[in-house]
Amino acid sequence: MEITRAVLLPCLELSNCIKFMDENMQLSENTLDYLYDQQDFLVIGSVGAQGVGKSTIMSLLTSDYIPNIFPVQGLSHFQNGVNCTTGIDFYVTKNRVIYLDTQPILSGSIVDYSISFDQKKNTSDFASNESNLELQSLQFLAFLFSVCHIIIFIQDWFVDPNLIRFLQAAEMLKPSSTTTMDQDYVEYYPHILFLHNKAEIQDFMPSNIRMIKWIFLFKDFYNKTFASSRLQTHSGLDMSLYPAENQLNLFLIPLISTDGESMFYENENELIAKLRKKIHGISRNAMTPSNLTEKNWYHYVSKVVEAIKKSHLSSEYGRLMP
Repeated sequence: MEITRAVLLPCLELSNCIKFMDENMQLSENTLDYLYDQQDFLVIGSVGAQGVGKSTIMSLLTSDYIPNIFPVQGLSHFQNGVNCTTGIDFYVTKNRVIYLDTQPILSGSIVDYSISFDQKKNTSDFASNESNLELQSLQFLAFLFSVCHIIIFIQDWFVDPNLIRFLQAAEMLKPSSTTTMDQDYVEYYPHILFLHNKAEIQDFMPSNIRMIKWIFLFKDFYNKTFASSRLQTHSGLDMSLYPAENQLNLFLIPLISTDGESMFYENENELIAKLRKKIHGISRNAMTPSNLTEKNWYHYVSKVVEAIKKSHLSSEYGRLMP
């Protein structure tokens, strides 16, 4: 893919994240003020359940610019049973890496909020608020599959089969890319990184047999589960020091201690730096038949949102939910 570089006019810089999309999938136009009209950019999105550390991981990846870019859950969030991120938060670095931090999928607090404030009503298409929540989460995932170069799928130390099934359903509901000129179809699928957060410190000791066993089990599970998937699961986004072909995108992050002391042979800063380096070096496939600039990407995003909201497949899937 050819990348054009041009003299760029000064653009506004962010000191923290801003709202990119609300929980009803309404885009914010303020994002355009922070985007250039050039093609050399990378889009990274994070997905996962509530409390797995999505915002923490995204803040660590951007910590070489500004610390704590994305707000994380505090004690008040846990006490009130609410999530910290609603909709999608946006941050773009000086190196033109766009980070999209997404609200948790299948979060019960979103259902409670909808019921309490009467913001969403059941329609004839959906049987319950739970079905509404599942379809909304699927739409957010299908959206990210269409507009991101890399998806970081974050889980705790264990694998949740229900969330894996959820990824597969979202892949099915992802709309095809089109252009306004010739309506050419592009079967675009992003890289997906399986990141397990909050691993035990002991697993990171040198020559730890349990770590080797866990990685083998994870690889075997993901390889079998995504054997027929068109998501790019083998891009070399792994924990090895040197790039290797056809390696599963699997990364483990330990439970980060609050005292900042390193308790194993490779501290969290080195792990995050390794992860950041591998992510930034990934190949960037074209999302549409024509190469997009950052501003074109935003307009493409708006078309994807419209396509997802009007998707007959999504409506039919929601109607058939139990």
